[in-house]
Amino acid sequence: MDKKQAKSLTSGGIYYLIYNVLNMAFPLITGIYVARVLLPADIGLVSAAQNLAQYFIIFSFLGIPTYGLREISKTRNDERERSKVFSELFIINLISTGIFVMLYLILIFCIPEYRQNIVLYLTVGASIALNVFNISWLYEGMEDFRFISIRNLVFKILCFSLLVVFVKDADDYVIYAAITVIGTAGNYIINTLCSHRYIKFTFKGLNFHRHIKSIIFLVAVNLAIEIYSLVDVTMMSFMCSKESIAFYKYGHNVQKVLLQVVNTFTMVLIPRISFYFKERNINEFNRLLSKTLKIIIIISVPMIVGIYFTADFLIVALYGSNYVVSARLLKWFSLLLLISPIGYLLGSRVLLVTGNENKMIFAVGTGAVINVIGNSFLIPFHAEYGATIASIISEVVVMVVYVNLGKRFFNLTGIFKTFIKVLLSVVAMGVYLYILKAFFNNGWILLVVQIIGGVAIYGISLFIMNEEVVKAYAMSLIRRLKVHGK
Repeated sequence: MDKKQAKSLTSGGIYYLIYNVLNMAFPLITGIYVARVLLPADIGLVSAAQNLAQYFIIFSFLGIPTYGLREISKTRNDERERSKVFSELFIINLISTGIFVMLYLILIFCIPEYRQNIVLYLTVGASIALNVFNISWLYEGMEDFRFISIRNLVFKILCFSLLVVFVKDADDYVIYAAITVIGTAGNYIINTLCSHRYIKFTFKGLNFHRHIKSIIFLVAVNLAIEIYSLVDVTMMSFMCSKESIAFYKYGHNVQKVLLQVVNTFTMVLIPRISFYFKERNINEFNRLLSKTLKIIIIISVPMIVGIYFTADFLIVALYGSNYVVSARLLKWFSLLLLISPIGYLLGSRVLLVTGNENKMIFAVGTGAVINVIGNSFLIPFHAEYGATIASIISEVVVMVVYVNLGKRFFNLTGIFKTFIKVLLSVVAMGVYLYILKAFFNNGWILLVVQIIGGVAIYGISLFIMNEEVVKAYAMSLIRRLKVHGK
């Protein structure tokens, strides 16, 4: 890979990190505010409505965001073919969205529980229709992460401002839901309006049939994925209190923000990995996979340890003492920071770029079944704790199945050595955090000292043990500082 390509990946990674962190951080930031304005039961009610709408979004999407990313990345150098692919997928998505909007309306008007809160469900349901304009996959396939990051930041700031202005008391939970929809819709509409930079929409020479097979498989895969990610809240809404849903949501949201940071290093490489595989450049294909997995391990493991020592203070400081339960859930959820990215990279991403997405259904289907069974047994007795444990178990199962399905496509080197170095380094960091926790009271100053000191000890330990990824980045930083110093 030449310097231009490396620079492109680095720049793309930074912007994509911003994009994904914003997507996950916005619910976290808004949650901090609404947790102190709205009641836990109302937050749980909004979460349940959003959870229901998400099922219809999944079906209406037909797996196009994932499939479209791959197909657009293949046509980066052919505007005519790229325009045809985009037009075909957009029209397919438009038709499917119309169908599922109608089904959603029938459902909420027919079921009494939903009909009692019809304004809320109609408000949240608007996101289903507006998702037809979610064409971020076009920009991701073109590796234009700068555009989607800046656009996303603008709308997040706008939405938070609206939230502060209009959500003032416990009765404003519908307004809260509406503002969330507005923020999402604004992003998507701008995406569509600016799409002429990369495509010219056309009705000529379209071939919808060529996408059907992959879309069918991806619908099944995405449905299974979302079942084991959404079914927790769905089953909790029928089996325990709305307060439990709120506790679960806030513990999970913090974890998802951190997970998005880790997954960014995976997602930004997908177009490039797909390109290398298409060009049969297997050496670069394996090199990028190995490097990305090492980065995942290096980042995830210390995050898990850090959360264990800081979760109690962090959750209470963000959301208030009413949500101390969420801190306990967050400690469990932190395990997914390592489990999920490994399965995501070596399983679903590898299978997708190699054209073996049909094999993904077995992994996610197994995970979905395990999650439903786990929730059925655990939620009635342990509420939000049961849902958390069921999610972790299902993710472990999915990771194991994914890795076994994808392993024949890659040849990774140096992973075990990196893992051992990380474990030794994280022990040193853990001792430091334990001493601080034992002798000092919780507070923002302690949290800052924990983060800065922990990162420093961890990074220095890896550098001393000559971990190649850390050393490469450290030497690059030193060279840049020397250049600026001159």
